[in-house]
Amino acid sequence: MTSINKLSLAEELLLITLDDESGRLLDSIKPFAFEIAIAASLIMELSLKGKLDSDAEKLFVVSADPTGNTILDEALTEITTEKNSLSTSDWLNRFARKGDDFSDQIIESLVTKGVLQLVEKRLLWVLKTRAYPATSGIEEREVRARIMHLLNSDEIPNPNDALLVGLLSATGIMSRLLSVSELARLQSRIDQIANLEEISRSLSAAIQEAWELIISQVPLIH
Repeated sequence: MTSINKLSLAEELLLITLDDESGRLLDSIKPFAFEIAIAASLIMELSLKGKLDSDAEKLFVVSADPTGNTILDEALTEITTEKNSLSTSDWLNRFARKGDDFSDQIIESLVTKGVLQLVEKRLLWVLKTRAYPATSGIEEREVRARIMHLLNSDEIPNPNDALLVGLLSATGIMSRLLSVSELARLQSRIDQIANLEEISRSLSAAIQEAWELIISQVPLIH
């Protein structure tokens, strides 16, 4: 069995936002939230690994040494080779626009690890559509159970779990995973956990800024 500890933050994020029955992302997640969440997860994990840091004006590389994770290293290389100084929200915006490509790579990684399986179906007997249901569901259930246990306890979370909670909260995805009553009951605990990690706190404003920028650039449909 694949150990959940070997999954990246982005992989756990994707797992927790997959619909159990359809094997696709939850329809209830609002537009661009998942793409920004994926972008933020890459920056969060690279920061957690000591590869990135930021100040009020820019995100910068502390160490360009590879992490061994293909997706993280692709993101790190892009930041390292960028000649201009860009802010965290600029990088969130850029990576969010590559959300589909990153998602495909994350899914491929999870399929390779045996966590997800590829199922092709035909729509109207002509068009093919792909779904990625969990192979056993163990890893997905572990992620969800771990987060729910954390939210319903007073345990001090490890940095990875604190970042995941902060990420789900900052992008609004948490409100799609919990019922209205659960969210109301657990909101103070969610806020407490989300504020534990400096990475999470510093990214929250950048996530909102990137979100507003992306929305402003999307053509209005009349």
